[in-house]
Amino acid sequence: MSQPGTLAAALAFVPNWWQETADPFALDSRLTEWSHACGWRACGLVLPNEGGTGHARTVHGGSITEEPPVEVPDALRRIRSGESTVQYSSAGSAGRLFAGVQPSGRPLGLLWAERPAGQPWGDAEREYLVLSAKAVERSPAMAALVGPVIDPERLSQRLADASVIAGRMAHDFDNILTGIIGFSDLAQPMLQAGSQAAGFVAEIAKVGQRGIQFTQQLHQLSRSGQTKPSPGSVSSAVAKEEQRLKPQMSPSLRVEKDVPASLAAVAVDGGPLQVALGHLLENAIGACPHGGVVRIAARPIELTEAEARTYVGKPGGGSHLLVTISDTGSGMKPEVRRRLLVEPFFTTKVRHRGLGLAIAYRILCAHRGGMQIDSVPPPGTGTQVRVVLPLAAARPPAAAGAPNGHAVSGSTVSATALRG
Repeated sequence: MSQPGTLAAALAFVPNWWQETADPFALDSRLTEWSHACGWRACGLVLPNEGGTGHARTVHGGSITEEPPVEVPDALRRIRSGESTVQYSSAGSAGRLFAGVQPSGRPLGLLWAERPAGQPWGDAEREYLVLSAKAVERSPAMAALVGPVIDPERLSQRLADASVIAGRMAHDFDNILTGIIGFSDLAQPMLQAGSQAAGFVAEIAKVGQRGIQFTQQLHQLSRSGQTKPSPGSVSSAVAKEEQRLKPQMSPSLRVEKDVPASLAAVAVDGGPLQVALGHLLENAIGACPHGGVVRIAARPIELTEAEARTYVGKPGGGSHLLVTISDTGSGMKPEVRRRLLVEPFFTTKVRHRGLGLAIAYRILCAHRGGMQIDSVPPPGTGTQVRVVLPLAAARPPAAAGAPNGHAVSGSTVSATALRG
């Protein structure tokens, strides 16, 4: 058995990061075990969020604190600039070494360790820390803490496969539902008004209409991978979707908008753009059934390649429009956060099929956009969705074909067409 504190013992510990767990506190235990196995004087993990240090754990002498090292801001800056590891001197030790941790769909974080005095950092130990950081960022313990690690390519392929089936099913069901609704309409005038039979036929027609709404979503999913990077207006799309969704809003719901009409056009055609933002806005409204506030804001930003990787989707570096949609609802429970997007059709809503988020995601991917889904930072409550859309004036190359494997051509796809 390898002695604690040796490189052999440190390497032998690596598989421990892959122990299955759903406990959000498991990462603390793994860090403590890692510190003992490697003989670190101290070690820790820092996961920033939009407002600063979102999660920080420092292990020292077997105890855990939430105080991050003072070097964190500078270490983040240097690793974002391309350095694989960053070392700082520390009194009474051989120095602190930092490596980047990049959970998919999350900001860059740091894994760090401090070796005892007399045990200088060598090339092998530096490479080991980088290896450990890669294991940590994709470990079940990390997924339990911040949500699952999402592989955009795998998710896109799963949705593309589902969209092919959805399109075929929608066409067949449309034919069946058209017959149900059509014959219900023909039968209704033949029945005595107010009779039991008339009531039954009216209910059949209502069920048929609900079926049509579902097949419209299947059509949307089927068509959502089409790439139409014609210039689109976020302010126009938001205004149209707000108007469409007004009947669903609680009388005590307030919608606050900061979406200037002067915003630059994005490289997403108005139809798909309206559909994607409409589904996200509908989710926010649905999260406030008894009233509250839904906030929509948009502003231009410059994304670095590292920042682009924190979004689920396919954004790259460069000029984008950031659209933020938040609500004051009860927010996401941890188990919901773990299943969101990983299970493309997961939903907690009655009579919903979880298609809205899948449709929005496919549209964003097809147009080189991306999204982040998080809880509203304390002291607020609710859910916040951040969407990045490339500007039309700085449009990157379109995704290589539609996600379903077919090139797309033809006229502009409208929101009405996407809705079936």
